Amino acid sequence: MRQRWLEVGRAWRPARPRPLPPAEHARILARSRIERHGGLTALYLSGTPYEMGYQHGVLARDRIHGFRRAAYTYVTSMVQQAVQRGLPSWLVRPLLFYQSAAYWPTIPEDLALEMQGIADGAGVHPIEVLVSTAIWEIYLVSGCSEFAAVAPVTAGDSLLHGYNYDLMHPDHALIQPYLAVLFYRPATGNPFFTVNTVGSVGANAGMNQAGISVAWDNTYLRNDELTRGLRGVMVPFVITLRRLLQHAGSLDEAIQTVTGTLPRSLGDIIIVGSAGEGESVALETAGRVHAVREMEGGVVWSTNCFRSPLLAPHDRRGDGRNLPQAEGWQRFPRTMAYRQLFAAHQGQLGPAVAAGFLRDPYPREAAGFVHPNPAPRATICRAITSWSLVMEPGTGRLWVSDTELPAPQGRFFAFDLPGWQRRPDLDLAATGYQAALRCARRFLDRDWPGAWLALDEARALDGGTAPLLMMQAMLHGLTGEEAAAVEALQQVIDRWGKTAVGALARAWLHGAGEQAVVPVPFPSAIQPWVYLRPADGWEHRATAAPVPPATQLDAVGE
Repeated sequence: MRQRWLEVGRAWRPARPRPLPPAEHARILARSRIERHGGLTALYLSGTPYEMGYQHGVLARDRIHGFRRAAYTYVTSMVQQAVQRGLPSWLVRPLLFYQSAAYWPTIPEDLALEMQGIADGAGVHPIEVLVSTAIWEIYLVSGCSEFAAVAPVTAGDSLLHGYNYDLMHPDHALIQPYLAVLFYRPATGNPFFTVNTVGSVGANAGMNQAGISVAWDNTYLRNDELTRGLRGVMVPFVITLRRLLQHAGSLDEAIQTVTGTLPRSLGDIIIVGSAGEGESVALETAGRVHAVREMEGGVVWSTNCFRSPLLAPHDRRGDGRNLPQAEGWQRFPRTMAYRQLFAAHQGQLGPAVAAGFLRDPYPREAAGFVHPNPAPRATICRAITSWSLVMEPGTGRLWVSDTELPAPQGRFFAFDLPGWQRRPDLDLAATGYQAALRCARRFLDRDWPGAWLALDEARALDGGTAPLLMMQAMLHGLTGEEAAAVEALQQVIDRWGKTAVGALARAWLHGAGEQAVVPVPFPSAIQPWVYLRPADGWEHRATAAPVPPATQLDAVGE
């Protein structure tokens, strides 16, 4: 208790960098580097725990301080709202320090040394590094989805592991400028990488050179049956996953690393892949209980809900196994989407196709698919998906998305973990989603020239997709170019006549009852700004989405 109050006292004391002697400083920094790729920072760290922390703090000092300021501002606002603004803002930092200090006994000695190194290099208090690492244990939110696949689903022999890290509120996007891919060559243990905000020593997902990959999502429990009686703080899960990456060389070792830190007061799910064993499992944990869910047909996936026989009945969303298809799409839409994707891509899954899964449904909408669940956050790629990963642990290659929301639609930067280098020749190109989104916004502003310009940008990246051709027809129709509108509609009918978008194109071209045709979201069900509908006259065929996209936050089903 005394230690926690001492940490509170640091809230009012300024921290300054504590540089090492010049020769030692130069020696340690020589084995590290920092790069920028789009909005993403890449940090390469090596050496002892303290040395890696010191490198991290020195190289990313400005970004660590930027994130520190942004995070304190956000937490101040959040806490004040929670207590009806009855808490003075000057008390927020001491409160956060007090809450976080309880986690010191859970931090292994080597990671405590790494935290001290970050603090000395960046000029922050060690407790602030702990805050950055443990914050989601204190103010937890759920999100994310992930999958792993092996042959015969994959196109080759390599295990593939995909992951979307989802935010739960637009305000959480404060982390975007401070995201980094961190490559570690520790003095002991496996070389590995993870993605996190600068100034943290934890891991949400990553891969090591022993061929182990891991990613984490979570869920909420139906009641406290599994956690009743638990007392005190638990080991932060990001610390557990960091230890897994640095020290595990097999599935059994990875599972033991996680189960050895139980109990947990939360519902957690991780997917662990092992390239050497050609296997992957979903490990579900709650309280002192855990369940290992094996692959089925060469795949396993998770979307914030327990699905093992042991733990599925304890999920707050209910047991989602064996539901009829229609009910599955309403209650567990991302689970249903993954099921469809894997069924349609047997033997085809490579890095580019895996990125397409993380971008779903935008790539499928290109060919006339309409997502069956129009609710907000029902898609695999969400409007506030923060970052995405594709990992190929057998080759040591990884792809990390750029940071503009929604991240999966942007460029995926390729890296080689064993070679400690960027591989721009293997990058995955961005989609035209952002340009299509600008088109929708300008369309609603009745800025036809601006909408055309954005539409042309989207077509340059995506080609003539079904939604883009429908918007092309709409813009032609609104500007009196009826023949050009008919030509665009006929292209949709010729290529995708049996789809829902093809039905809408026929309705516009030949007339059809409104009950027979479903509305089509534009640019995507991910973030519909415009709904294209059957109606007489161009002015009535497009309407604004009923809910502004920035406020579409209520989770539906999963």
